[in-house]
Amino acid sequence: MAAPQASTSALNRTPSRKGKGKALDQDAPESLLSNSRSLPQQDQSYVPPAQELKKYLYAKPHILSKHSNPKKHKDKKLGHHLAHLSSTAKASSLHAFEHDHLLLNQDSAGLIEAENDLERTWRVTQREIVDSSAVGVEGKQFSLTLDEFGPYAVDYTRNGRHLAIAGRKGHVGTFDWQSGRLHTELQLQETTRAIRWLHDESFFAVAQKKYVYIYDRSGLEVHQLRNHIEVNQMEFLPYHFLLATIGNPGYLKYQDTSTGQLVAEHRTKLGSCDVMAQNPHNAFIHLGHQNGTVTLWSPSVSTAQVKLLAHSSPVSSIAVDPSSLGTRMVTTGIDGSVKIWDTRKWAVLNEYHFKKTPKTTAWSQKGLLGVGWGNHISVFNDLTKPSHSARLPPPPYLTHTFPSTPVHSLKFCPFDDLLGVGHARGFTSLLVPGAGEPNFDSLEADPFEGKRRRREREVHQLLEKLPMDLITLDQDVLGKVDRGVLRAREAENPHAPGFRATPFAQKTRIDRLKEQGEAAVDEDESTDEDEDEGDVEGRKRAERAQRRLDKADAKKRMRGKTSGIKKALRKRRRNVIDPQTVALKEKLERNRQKAQQVKQNKLAAQSAASGTAGALDRFGF
Repeated sequence: MAAPQASTSALNRTPSRKGKGKALDQDAPESLLSNSRSLPQQDQSYVPPAQELKKYLYAKPHILSKHSNPKKHKDKKLGHHLAHLSSTAKASSLHAFEHDHLLLNQDSAGLIEAENDLERTWRVTQREIVDSSAVGVEGKQFSLTLDEFGPYAVDYTRNGRHLAIAGRKGHVGTFDWQSGRLHTELQLQETTRAIRWLHDESFFAVAQKKYVYIYDRSGLEVHQLRNHIEVNQMEFLPYHFLLATIGNPGYLKYQDTSTGQLVAEHRTKLGSCDVMAQNPHNAFIHLGHQNGTVTLWSPSVSTAQVKLLAHSSPVSSIAVDPSSLGTRMVTTGIDGSVKIWDTRKWAVLNEYHFKKTPKTTAWSQKGLLGVGWGNHISVFNDLTKPSHSARLPPPPYLTHTFPSTPVHSLKFCPFDDLLGVGHARGFTSLLVPGAGEPNFDSLEADPFEGKRRRREREVHQLLEKLPMDLITLDQDVLGKVDRGVLRAREAENPHAPGFRATPFAQKTRIDRLKEQGEAAVDEDESTDEDEDEGDVEGRKRAERAQRRLDKADAKKRMRGKTSGIKKALRKRRRNVIDPQTVALKEKLERNRQKAQQVKQNKLAAQSAASGTAGALDRFGF
């Protein structure tokens, strides 16, 4: 068996540089190549292609090509200045490309490779991986024996430096697993169901028996969230500072941890729920329910954006692949089924069945899938490949077994080749070569940040906090122009430059009738108390106009329909009650009562004038 190409991704850690912009031309100028840092001897003739330089160019190509020649401008000083900016941008992009191409090894992910077809990587044990790796890797594979407080839920911080564990019987601990320094250890003496870090290692949330509590780094209770009752699972949205919870009542709640307000509360109407996952690409919350459905939620909408019937049995776990920009999702059911979904079209890529119920799943930063079923851990390199059997999964990449110990939760450590496993007897850290991303962005998550850097990053995160209204399924909607608003503004101001009148055929029916002088009478037009017989004629004209409009509208709606459909539509329209019909009926009733009152007053006046009226007739109705 060949040794792994790289023991852990921490051995090759180098901060990466990320730029914005478009691609350059494929042929780079010789002056720029000569000014840039010299390449190795074997790469002197290498010219980076345009698609590889795309993320390193900060300026836009059409602007550079437009202003690169100073002779095309009347202002020569401005032209030379723009040409200088263009050449500087190209030179900086080449320097950035050389940095990542030479120092960051993107070709090999550090996976274990078999020497021949007869060897299997899943037969490699943890002891063999440690023996074949560097000396510093041995301390990363450890186990915490805590038999009396399990099973345990685990969570890592975004930079992968700090670890939090929570036992079902109330034992909670947070520590820096790399240095072994303990932050806090609590014995809450009540049921603990979940634990989550907040924006950094300064605060963490614990879902206890009745409420959710927030503690600081020293273990001091900071907040008690009484609105979150009997919570089973939690997720934290780092770019929005939102803590999402779901529990036995079946309400999905969002708590803003920066302001302390409950910003959203959605009723799922699907009963108790204990399966939750977050899509790191668009910040959507995925929930798995007891009837086998999977729903997608955002805090700004009170209903599920997507409702998917994933399994014929209750959903046991959900996980979203961060390496695929949120386009791959795995769901498991208690019947042992595992399905890989394409979230762009909600189609099943592959479906497998395990011998036991998969309790928990987790994706790594490099696309490795960990599945915990029974007392087994199976890590798959690529589940999209078909297996030899129609129902059994393909051979795993790595396996591990805990004798007589059920697995409760899985979590891959960011920027490291580690898999944290919470089971009934404590916590175990397993080595999984090729699982972590070796190149991190220090502005996003820095495993080596100090106290001052952490404070600066926290301030920047609060200043760059995203509103919850930007959580949408369609990420391309941001930056688009709402043409409906533009058309409305043009209609309000016809004299604005660039105004175009709407054609008659594209106008609404009300606008066309207004131009023809046949617009309907306003429904909310008030009638005076002293209405006389002259208003009856106006009412009749309004009724005739309304009948004419209804007849024309009905004629257009009936176009191309049979007589049976006409009869059904007429019957259905009689049963429809809309605000316009109600207002018109009320107005007609008021006019009828006033006309009757006027008629009675005339009759009474005539009786009094003729002398036939009695003394008590004045009180008659």
